Amino acid sequence: MQEFLLLEREREMDLIRAGVRRARGGDGAFVVFEGAPGTGKTRLLAAARREAEKEGLQVLHARAGALERGFAWVVVRQLFEHCLSAADGTDQGDLLAGPAALAGSIFDYADPEGISTPPQEDGGLYRVLHGLYWLCKNLSASAPLMLLVDDAHHSDTASLRFVNYLVNRLEGSGVLLVLTSAPDVPGEAEELLLSASRSPLAGHAALEPLGRDAVREALTVRFTDAPHDDVTEACLVASQGNPSHLTELLDEMRRCGITPEQQAAEEILSLAPARIAKEVASRLQQLPPPARGLAEAVAVLGDDADPRHSAAAAALDNGAALDAANTLREADLLNPGVPYTFRRPVVRQVVYAQMSPDARSRAHRRSAHSLHTAGVDLATVAEHLCRTEPGCDAWTVRTLRAAAVEAMRRASPVDATRYLRRALADSSAEHDPWILGQLGSAELRARQSSAIEHLREALRRTHEPAFRSQLRLELGLALTASGRYDEALALLAEPGATRPGGTEPAEQAVRTTAAVVARIAPGRRASAPPRPPAGAAPRSHAAVEALSRGRPAHRVARLAAAAVAGTAAPYGEDTELTDAAVAAWTLAQCDEPEQAERVLRETARKASDAGQMLAAATATSLLGGVLLDTGRLAEAEAGARRLLQQQECCSLTLACVPLAAAVLTHCLIETDQLQEAEDTLRRTGLTGHLPQSALSVPLRIARVRLSIRRGRFEDGLRELTECRDQAGQEGWLYPSASSEYLSDAARALAITTGPRAARKLAADVTERARAFGAVRPLAAALRTHGEIVGGDEGLEMLENADRLLAPTPYLLERARVLVALGAALRRQGRRGAARGRLTAGLDMAQGIGASVLEATARAELRLAGVRQVRGGLQQRAPLTPAEERVAHKAAAGLSNREISQALFVTVKTVEWHLSQAYAKLGIAKRAELSQALATGPAPHGETVPRSA
Repeated sequence: MQEFLLLEREREMDLIRAGVRRARGGDGAFVVFEGAPGTGKTRLLAAARREAEKEGLQVLHARAGALERGFAWVVVRQLFEHCLSAADGTDQGDLLAGPAALAGSIFDYADPEGISTPPQEDGGLYRVLHGLYWLCKNLSASAPLMLLVDDAHHSDTASLRFVNYLVNRLEGSGVLLVLTSAPDVPGEAEELLLSASRSPLAGHAALEPLGRDAVREALTVRFTDAPHDDVTEACLVASQGNPSHLTELLDEMRRCGITPEQQAAEEILSLAPARIAKEVASRLQQLPPPARGLAEAVAVLGDDADPRHSAAAAALDNGAALDAANTLREADLLNPGVPYTFRRPVVRQVVYAQMSPDARSRAHRRSAHSLHTAGVDLATVAEHLCRTEPGCDAWTVRTLRAAAVEAMRRASPVDATRYLRRALADSSAEHDPWILGQLGSAELRARQSSAIEHLREALRRTHEPAFRSQLRLELGLALTASGRYDEALALLAEPGATRPGGTEPAEQAVRTTAAVVARIAPGRRASAPPRPPAGAAPRSHAAVEALSRGRPAHRVARLAAAAVAGTAAPYGEDTELTDAAVAAWTLAQCDEPEQAERVLRETARKASDAGQMLAAATATSLLGGVLLDTGRLAEAEAGARRLLQQQECCSLTLACVPLAAAVLTHCLIETDQLQEAEDTLRRTGLTGHLPQSALSVPLRIARVRLSIRRGRFEDGLRELTECRDQAGQEGWLYPSASSEYLSDAARALAITTGPRAARKLAADVTERARAFGAVRPLAAALRTHGEIVGGDEGLEMLENADRLLAPTPYLLERARVLVALGAALRRQGRRGAARGRLTAGLDMAQGIGASVLEATARAELRLAGVRQVRGGLQQRAPLTPAEERVAHKAAAGLSNREISQALFVTVKTVEWHLSQAYAKLGIAKRAELSQALATGPAPHGETVPRSA
């Protein structure tokens, strides 16, 4: 046991200390501690014993047991046998001298009959009790005496009568009597303990559960590190503040290798320490069958365990269920009130684990029926049905299918796949093509590769024309997401049935998707694309074709704008690259980011409202690129992370995946989180070979930048060459791609090959960008070319780039140009002009969160003669109290871990507050904290440049 179990027990220890003082002063005292099992009563008595021994008291102790309650004088003998034994060296005759001799008979083991039967007559009992009192007096004559009785509620009746007799005679005795007891003691024991507690000498304390602070301290002591707040809360909930349970829980965490980090909180709630589980199981076995049945029903229902559903799940009538609930409450297993909840989470785990599979299945089925009848949401009903054994139940299949449709509407395809797999397991639905198709559709949106198998099987088993068109569309998208473009195109090109005089929406969507796949798949540039549908598709595809052929930006923008204007209401079928999304992306390449953003947001919103997850995800991923270009890095990063949350190595690669991964990688590069970028790509299976598709081009460019920033120049340049060569052959090149890779590629070329190769690359890209005519790619090319050329010629290129970007919303590229221009002016000795451009660039980089560029601007400002760089021209926000506390401790030399322990927060919280403080104070490292905090922020956050 750990010493921390005495946390929040100061009041109880004060009662002990006061009793010890009274006993040492020749008086007597009586203390009673009452608490439920596990509240630390035994540990508290151990602490009381140490306190008494430290003060010179004699200590005699006993622990009562429930199985010994029927024997006489059990506790009394435990208390006094040791001091009366000959081995103790004490003269037994002296201790039992005088009136104490009246109690000698209960220690006379030569008379078996006498020691096993208590005196029956009042006079006989009185003589023994009076003798025991004088035995205590004789013992206390040499030194004050402490008597400890643990679990007194289990004591035999004779021993409890001695307690009552002694309590009334403690004054002037030098005896301190300390008992522990449980609440709600049954029978005669309750009357005797209550009678003793009425003594004016009695001090009483009810042991309360530990609070949050105590649990946090217990975790800190056990793991030598401050826990996350979520872990503290999870341990508090799991243990309900019960010290014994908390100790077992922390031991179990250590055994399982669980550390007190935030991600462990949910796992902690599912732990069932072995000893606690055995205690709960033992208590359950002592209950009557209806109570056990209701406990099982509550375990199955969880949060929905109101009396009506619990009775139905337990197959009890209402009266029997109420009686069972009262029995469970008396056993301290169920909380008062409704809905029914267990006293501790571990009870539910133990009850559920002890149920047989058949009993669980029946209880879940009855729960599902009861909840469905009451109108509870289908998701809750379906969760119960998923835990039933398959059979032949048409109602179960119908309910699961309806729940799957609802799950798809709320964009939860993973839930839908679970419901539909359970439905297919039922013999009444085996090989049903409609369920197979519904499952394959959900799996596609959950990015599960099994979608292909189920969609193909559904297509094989149905002949209904409209349904076959839907299945062909879904299967074509799944094959495309797995990189099987030839199969996808062959499937999508199959003739589909249409109604006379019209075109089925599903078939129309199939033909549009075939055109899109032909555009993004390799080796299709020379082949004739499938005949596209009427409407906006030809215009959006024409805009993309014009872009890939390097037509001027204003012509491409005109085609894309016409496509957007002519876009009709979306098809009823969910596809990835819709006409509106393709046209909006093309607009973004042609200096129309505002219109592109508006169209993509509208497309994503309408698709989400219609439950079209594929269209919404693709539009959101394309929107991330626009946000990145216009300097909204935090929003772009958050959106990309959401799209990649469920992506794994073996997942299908939907269109949104490489697009979102590219955006996230660029964002992490700009914020100097290179390792996280690599870890994310590795986790999502995007580090190795990528599908040879136009959709992979943005991600390959992002990987090029990442490799170069990590110092792998040759790897980055090799991938860039391969990507450019294939994109050129396939018609996937688009001028704005150079905006991202050119600067890094030129630097890598200059290092590995020489400045001439870097200059040639920059000149070629600049020429193509000038021919295209869009501002952002041209400005990026001029910036890189100008930095390489240097001198007056390079400076002119940089100034041209600045003039081009000034009226545009491309904040990230504008900040890059300003910093590069300021650095060029500084190298020419024009420090005053350099400071103005660098300060503006710093301000802009700070505003958009581009920390790498911000650090570059700060370094250049120092070289330009600014001695202390704290910020740009924008007003700085004051430090919050939490940020100020952390910053001052860091300035005093404390490490992040030491700060976390001092302030009872996590290390990650400290890191967050420090990063915020750095940004607000305009500093880049810890060493600058002391001076920044001493001087405070400059007026209105302005930096006052001081020449060197």
